[in-house]
Amino acid sequence: MKSFLRVVRDIALLLARVMMGVVLMAHGWYRWQTVGVADQAAVLEAAGVGGATSLIWLVIAFEIVGGILLIFGLATPLVGLGIVLLNVAIILLLKDEIYIDQQGWEYNAVQAVVGVLLLAHGSGRAGLDALFLRPKDENGELIVEEHEEDRITPQEF
Repeated sequence: MKSFLRVVRDIALLLARVMMGVVLMAHGWYRWQTVGVADQAAVLEAAGVGGATSLIWLVIAFEIVGGILLIFGLATPLVGLGIVLLNVAIILLLKDEIYIDQQGWEYNAVQAVVGVLLLAHGSGRAGLDALFLRPKDENGELIVEEHEEDRITPQEF
């Protein structure tokens, strides 16, 4: 049963990670190519944020590069933290209403929660993070999970 739940968790993390990566890339592209940096900077300047143009370029770069990294499952916890920080900042600076049809914060709240999920759980075994990040115990030793049902034993004939 544990193996089944682990597979379900990995599939859920894969789906969340890829979808969030696509959404991030689409948002970055939209900010850059459709709305434009100047219009985005004007929104931030109206909210009293200094260095708005530089900040918009950083956001665009984060969304495009972070989206690509998420799709491949690289640096997933770091990108998850970035998603949380970006969306909390958007909520605090720009959002007064709840509902998205009134330019509210509900969509950004959902993105922030997905960011927390990715920060806490990483990419799962289906992401490339699994090739580089190995869990360690308090003594710095690699944790090797081995369950009796996962063990391959020779068959007797």
